[in-house]
Amino acid sequence: HLQWPHLSWCPAFFLFCQTSFEAIINNWTTIYLFHELSVPGGKALYALSLYVAGMATMRLILGSILRQVSYSKIMMLSFAFLLAGCLVLKFSSSYVMAVGGLMLIGIGLAAGFPVMLGLVGDRFAELSGTAFSVVLTIALVGNMTVNFLMGLIAERYGIQHLTTVSFTLLSIMILLSFILQKKLNF
Repeated sequence: HLQWPHLSWCPAFFLFCQTSFEAIINNWTTIYLFHELSVPGGKALYALSLYVAGMATMRLILGSILRQVSYSKIMMLSFAFLLAGCLVLKFSSSYVMAVGGLMLIGIGLAAGFPVMLGLVGDRFAELSGTAFSVVLTIALVGNMTVNFLMGLIAERYGIQHLTTVSFTLLSIMILLSFILQKKLNF
C-alpha cells in the first residue's frame, strides 16, 4: 500500500491544473471573446454563464454516475469534452461556436474535483483531513499562480494564448491521470 507522500502528489497537482483551468476560463474568457470575436461585454458574460451552467449541470449528473462508472472512464470522457471544447473555442469563427466550446469545457472540467477528492478520500481515509488540506492548498496555489501567469502571457503575447495555456493544462492533466491509473488501476 502506497504511503501519503508517494501518491498524493498526482491528485494534488492534477487539481493544481484543474483550478488553474477553471480560473483562466472564468477570468480571461470575456477578454478573449471581445478581442478574438468582437463579442460585446454583455454577450461575453452570458457565454461565461453558460460555461458555468455546463459545469454545474454535469456535476449534478456526476453525483449518480460516480457510483456506477469507474474513475478512469469518467476522466477519459471528461478529457474528450475538454479537448473538443478547447478545439471549438480556438477555431471559433462565431459567438455561437465559442459558446458551444465553453459549454464543452465546463462539462469537461466538472469531474476533476469529485474524482480526485474521491481518490484522496478513498486512499487516505485515516489521514483524510491532512490529505484534503494539502491537496486543496496546492490546488489554490495553482489557481493563483497560473491565473497570474496567464495575465503576463496575455499582456506580452496576446489573449489568443488563452487556448494555448488551456491545451497545456489539459495535457498535464491527462499525463497525471494516466500516472494515477497505472499506479492505482482505478
